[in-house]
Amino acid sequence: MKNFQKFILPVIILVIAGIAVTVAYNTGKNQKDEKLSELTEEVERLRAGEQEAAVVKRVSQQMEDIAYQQKAISDEQRDRAEEQSILAMQNAERAEKESRAAHEAEQKANVAAEEAKKERANAEEQQKIAEEQRDEATHAKNVADTLNIRTQARTLGVTSQVRRESNDTEVADLLAYTSWYFLKNYRGNQYFADTFKALMQAVGDPKRYRMRQNSAVNAISQVPGKERQCVIASNYGEVELLTANGSGRNSGGITSYTLLNNKIYDFRDVLATPQCVYALAQKSTLCVLGYQGGLSTVLLPEENYMKIIGVGNKLLLAGHQSLCWYESGMVSAPIRLPKELSTLVKRGNSICLFYADGSYAEMNLAGDVESKKPLIKGVVTAAHYDEAFECLLLGMKDGTVYPVNKYNRVVETLAAHRSKCASIAMQGATVVTGGYDKMVYVWHMDNLFFESGMNFREEMKARTVSAAQQHNKKEIPTEWLVPVDLNNNGWTLSVCGDYDKKSVWVGTSNGNVIFQNVSADDMAQQLHKRIKRNLTQDEWTRYVGFSIPYMKFK
Repeated sequence: MKNFQKFILPVIILVIAGIAVTVAYNTGKNQKDEKLSELTEEVERLRAGEQEAAVVKRVSQQMEDIAYQQKAISDEQRDRAEEQSILAMQNAERAEKESRAAHEAEQKANVAAEEAKKERANAEEQQKIAEEQRDEATHAKNVADTLNIRTQARTLGVTSQVRRESNDTEVADLLAYTSWYFLKNYRGNQYFADTFKALMQAVGDPKRYRMRQNSAVNAISQVPGKERQCVIASNYGEVELLTANGSGRNSGGITSYTLLNNKIYDFRDVLATPQCVYALAQKSTLCVLGYQGGLSTVLLPEENYMKIIGVGNKLLLAGHQSLCWYESGMVSAPIRLPKELSTLVKRGNSICLFYADGSYAEMNLAGDVESKKPLIKGVVTAAHYDEAFECLLLGMKDGTVYPVNKYNRVVETLAAHRSKCASIAMQGATVVTGGYDKMVYVWHMDNLFFESGMNFREEMKARTVSAAQQHNKKEIPTEWLVPVDLNNNGWTLSVCGDYDKKSVWVGTSNGNVIFQNVSADDMAQQLHKRIKRNLTQDEWTRYVGFSIPYMKFK
C-alpha cells in the first residue's frame, strides 16, 4: 500500500504538472494568439493609416497644387483689380469733370427753360388776349347784326301798317310776317307793339261788340269748355252770352244772346259754370241764370257786393267789408271783416284778402281769417292767380303790376298803367292788364330779362336768387319786354282769358267788348297759311335793305 501510495503520488504530481503545463501552455498560447491577433490588427491599422496618410498626402499635394493655382489666379485678379482701380479712378475723374460740365449745362438749360417759359407764357397771354379780342369782335358783330335785324323788324311792322292804310294788303301781310319772323328768330320781342298790331290787322283782329245801352262792362267770365265764348255783365242789368265767330279777316264779328236785361240790377261780377250763370248785383242780389232761359234770385245779407269766387261746389260772395258762402240755394251768415276790401283772389287752398289801406290777410276754406304781412307795399286793386305757373299777379292803385311766385317773392316790377289797374288775366306766359288809363297792355313774360340769368319760368320756381347766378355777358340777351299797348275809348274795367288759351275778352266803361288774340305766334301761323308768295328781290331791297340776306318764307 505504501508502495502504491509512493507510486501514485508522483503520478498525480506528474499528472497535475502535466495539466499545469498544459494549462500554462494553453494559456500562453492563447495569450500569444491574442498578442498576435493584436499585432496583426495593429499592423492592419498601420497599413490602413499608411494608406490613409498616403491618400491625405496625395490630397494635400493636390490641395497644395490647387492653392498654388488659386494663388496664381488671385495674383492675376489682384493685378487686374489694381488695373481696374486705376481705370476706375481715371473714370471717376472723367465722370466728375463731365458731372461738373453737365451741372453747368443744366443750369444753363434751366435758365433757358425759364426764359422759354416766360416767353411761352407771354405768347399764351398774347394769344388769349387775341382770342378774347376776336371773340369780342365776333360778339360785337353778332350783337350789331342782331340789333340791326331787330330794328329792321320793328321798322317792317310800322311799314306794314302804312302799306295797309294804302290798301296794299298783300305786301302789308308779307311785311307783317317778316317783322314777326325776324323778332322771333333773333330773340327779339315779337310782342313789340307795331309788329303785334301789324299781325292783328293782317288776321282781322280784334273783334268788337257794342252794348246796346253803352253800359259799363263790369265783369266777364269765360264759359268752361267753350272756346270763343264768354258771359258779360253790365251796370245796367245786362247779362249776355257772347260768341266770337271763327278766325280770320272774313269770319264775322261777335254775336250775342241775352240772358237777362233788367236795369234794376247793377251787376259787379259774373261767373259762368257748365250748368248756369251767376251774376252778382251790388245791392244784395245774386241772380242765377240758365243758358236757355230761366232766372232765380237770392237775397244776400249785406250790401255793396263786388266779387264772386268759385270754391269747389260753393261760391264765395265778397262785399266791401263782409264775406258769405252760397251753396245749393242757401246763404251762410256773413263773415265780418275788420277793414274795407279792395280786392280778393283764390290762391290754392286759401283766399287772399287785400284791404283798401294796403294791409293783407288770408282766409282758409273753413272761413278763418288771419292777418299777414303784406305781399307788396301799396294798395292792390286787381289780382289774378295762375295755377300752371303758380304765379300771383298783383295790380296796384298806381298802375304797377307785380308777378309774385309761390314763395311770395316779387320776381319783377312791370311799370304799366298810368292810373289804377282794374283787371288782370293770364294766358300761358302772356299777361293782359286793363286800367283806368283806357289802356290794355299785353305782356309776354318769356321776354322778361332778369339779372339773375334765369328766365321767367325759372324765377317762378326759385325761393331765392343766388349771387352766383349771373347772366352770361357773351350771350346776346333776349330783347327787354315792352308791352303791346291797345288804346280804348273808355276805362278798361274787365279782362278775362278765353278757353282757347290764346285769346282774351276785354270790357270797357263805355260798353265796348273786345275779343283779342294775344298770341303773336298763333297770329303769325294764321298769316303764314294765307300769304301766297314771297317778297320779290326788289321788294326785299326796298323794304328790308341790303344788309340782311334775302329770305323766302313760302
